[in-house]
Formats: sequence, C-alpha cells, structure tokens
Amino acid sequence: MKTLGWTISPFLTALALGAIAAPTTADEVADFYRGKRMTMYIGSSPGDGTDLYGRLIASHMGRYIPGSPQISPSNIPGANGLIAANQLYNTASKDGLSIGTFSRYAAFEALWNNPAARFAPERFNWVGNVNIDVSICITWHATGVKNLSDFMSRDLKMGATNESHVNILNNLFGAKLRAIKGYPGGNEVNLALERGEVDGRCNIAWSALLATRPDWVRDKKVDVLIQFAHKRLPELQHVALVTELVKTEEQKQIINLILAAQLMARLVVAPPDVPAARVSALRKAFDETMKDPGFQSEATRLGAPVEPVGGAEIQQLVEEISRTPPDVIKTFHSIVGGRP
Repeated sequence: MKTLGWTISPFLTALALGAIAAPTTADEVADFYRGKRMTMYIGSSPGDGTDLYGRLIASHMGRYIPGSPQISPSNIPGANGLIAANQLYNTASKDGLSIGTFSRYAAFEALWNNPAARFAPERFNWVGNVNIDVSICITWHATGVKNLSDFMSRDLKMGATNESHVNILNNLFGAKLRAIKGYPGGNEVNLALERGEVDGRCNIAWSALLATRPDWVRDKKVDVLIQFAHKRLPELQHVALVTELVKTEEQKQIINLILAAQLMARLVVAPPDVPAARVSALRKAFDETMKDPGFQSEATRLGAPVEPVGGAEIQQLVEEISRTPPDVIKTFHSIVGGRP
C-alpha cells in the first residue's frame, strides 16, 4: 500500500485498520453494566440481619461495579433462605445482573440432602462474605434460664426458621428443646419472643442481635447460653462454646461441618454460569465496597460488624465441603434433620 509517497508495510496497515475498527470502549464489562439495574435477592423478611446486610451492600456496591449499575433489593422470605437460593440458582438471570444473600445454612442444604434444596452449592459463583459471625442460642429473661445446665435440661420452646441448631443440641448432646417452626423470617421469631409465644431462639447471629435488637443486650432482656464457634467472642467470654460439649470423634465431625458455615455469615452470591469476567468484576467490586468509608460508616451506625472474606476463598471452602464423605453427610443429615 502506498500513500503520500510512503510505503506502509502490511503489518502496520493491519494495526491501523485494527485501531480504526476497535470499539470506542474496550471494557466489555463496563459496557454491559452501564445503565442497567441489578437485583439483590434477599432470602429473609424485612427487618432481620440478612435483610440489613443485603440492603447495606445493595446501596453501596454498584458504585464499584464497572458501568455503575443500580442495585435494587428484593425480599424473598421463607424456608430459612432456601426459596431465595433456589430462585437465584434456577430462575434468576445468569448474565451478572442477579446477586443474592441468604442464610449461611441454606447454602449447604443440598449437601445435607435436603430435597427442597434444588441447587449445587459449589456451582454458585461466590462473590464474598461481609462478616465472620457466630450463631448463638438465647432465652428471654422471663424464663429464668441463665446457665447452660438449665438450658440443656429444660423443656423450652425455641422459635425457629431453621431447626438445625436445636436438633444438634437435642440429638447430639441430649438437650430437651422444642423447635417451634413456621416463621417466615428471623424478625417474626423475634416478635414471637417479645410476645411470649416462645422461650428463646437458636441460630441467631450475634451481629444480627446487636444490629436488630440492641436493647435486648443493653437491657438484659435475653441471656446468651451457648455460642457455635471454635473460639469465644470477646464480648461473650462468659458463654460456653458448643465445642466444649464434644466428647466423641463423630460429634467433632458433625460440629466441624456446622461451624464451617461461620465463614459465610453474610454472604453474597451470584448464580451459576455467569461469564467469568463479570464474576471477577463482582468480586473486585465487593472487595472495594468493604473498604469504602461510606459503607464502613453506615455499617458502624447500624451496628453491623464487618470482617470480610473474599469470594475466591469462599468458593474454595464450599468446594472442599462438597467433597465431604457420604457417610459423614448421612450421619450429619440424620442428626440435623431430627432423626438421631
């Protein structure tokens, strides 16, 4: 090719033509998200801890996603987050416009052979986790139950969206608790506790208690009887760990499975089959959101602790747990499902 008396090599010609043909915006992820609206599926009713964290993330994370999409929260309560998890996995858009948050234990229901869990946990795209938390059991002050010995020996009605912790204490360690089910979300259980319909509640996160019912702690309206963790929280040094009840190797295996979920206290997840570049962008946006001063300030104001874990680490954890031997899973399922 010749022009203005100069000879241009085919290589340079190709480069020039390529530059001319190149799109004006090279960032395809930003091009995709620009002007779009995302949905944050929240697997709880409004007003509980899952809802608080879900809305907190939805209000900040969009700024860090290339293209700055808006994120709209949508509550899908029921079955301790299973309905939301099923919808996110099976029917939500898999283009990167759908993310969600639900109970840490809902994520493992498929592994634990719950037929209502229509998903494979390891196939979700794990975006990140806002806080490493500890589940606790509490009793209302009027019950007079203030120590672990009384808690394990009394016939107490425990409000529940999920009975796993009650069943573990009953079937593994001989407690006499009764799970009162049928509540769509944690906020409804809390209201039942305040009305005197139930005596206590298990499987409530310590952070959720501080964020949604700080007066219960401040005014000593509840007593914390046990914490599901390997290490005592600084504020709960007087409260026993569930690991202190362990006496056999089988009990240890079961407890380790339930405690693995503590790393996923306030998770954010995307459906399977989302393009890898968009998953990467969502994970990076999550990480940046966790460092955002505005996000941190609002979390502090709401009493919502932040101790994040990245999406890749959560993905690895879920994949490792999915390889748990079937015999251990069978035993775990029989105990957690209420059939010792």
